[in-house]
Amino acid sequence: MKQAAVSAAVVLAMIAFGVGAYNTVGSLRGGTTAVQRPTSSLVAVPGTIYVAQGGALYRLRDGSFKQITPDDGWTQPAGSPDGKQVVAVKQTVNSGDLFLLEGDGRVVAQLTHNDARRAERNHWAFYPRFSADGATIFYSYDPKDPFNSYRVDLAIFSRPADPASHGETDWTLPNQYTGGDTNPMPTKGALVFTRFSIDEHSVMHSQVWLQGRPGSPGVALTAAADDCAQAAVSPDAKRLAMVCRHGELRSMRLVVVPLDLVSASIGPPAAVVSGGLVASPAFSPDGQTLAYLAPASPGGPFQLWTVTLSPATGPASPRQVTQNLSLDSSSPPAWVAS
Repeated sequence: MKQAAVSAAVVLAMIAFGVGAYNTVGSLRGGTTAVQRPTSSLVAVPGTIYVAQGGALYRLRDGSFKQITPDDGWTQPAGSPDGKQVVAVKQTVNSGDLFLLEGDGRVVAQLTHNDARRAERNHWAFYPRFSADGATIFYSYDPKDPFNSYRVDLAIFSRPADPASHGETDWTLPNQYTGGDTNPMPTKGALVFTRFSIDEHSVMHSQVWLQGRPGSPGVALTAAADDCAQAAVSPDAKRLAMVCRHGELRSMRLVVVPLDLVSASIGPPAAVVSGGLVASPAFSPDGQTLAYLAPASPGGPFQLWTVTLSPATGPASPRQVTQNLSLDSSSPPAWVAS
């Protein structure tokens, strides 16, 4: 029993390290604000947005929140392209699994089964995302080192979205002892994700990476020194939003860049939001607005915000959507049209 507890602690610690800056950032939040259950939004938001707080998933529609799952380890929802289903993570003490849900939270199927009798043989799944056609789900998963069960470096995997179909595909080969690859964003024949690395000074860096097929080397879209992560791709796959911290933990920028999948390159960054903590951007279904998470005051818990993008995509005026909540900063909002 003691060995299992130690194993679980080690696994969780390594995953938290690899998931990176934003879990670290989450630990910097203050606890002075009274946290409430979501009820209504401060401003109107078109469509439907799913968020996570306190182990539960909530749906924001027509200005009102509805809790769609119990407070039971639920996080990181992602909507299907048609908006009818949600894939989400359910975490336990020793493992994490993917579940397919209806939009009202009803469980359709458990897609992965990562719990094992011995803690060091458990697996974890994070950051699920539907492919553009809805047929495939991409996610981060720890395949385990057969020679070292305590090394947990997440890789990007994919599997059919149909619960009746099986077969997983390993897409990426992560850098060892970094925690691995996270935040997969499949788009039009390519995969965008966050890759972590450790430099010669033992400093952790994050980069936004692009890969065309499973097992290919891929290419870095951002420099290591920029420490960019948590990328979101616009519905037309022509723009990329990401959070860049440039070595800082308390001051970040939400930037938008042109994306060229053919040349595997990005254009000059335009800062949309600068300063303070910011995390988990997500495009609206029409690609004209970004949702993201940030505190409303220094040291406060994370709230939901939106910002409308101008044609020039420069500094804009964010709108605060929630107050007195404590949203999961590592769980990007899932924004669907219906």
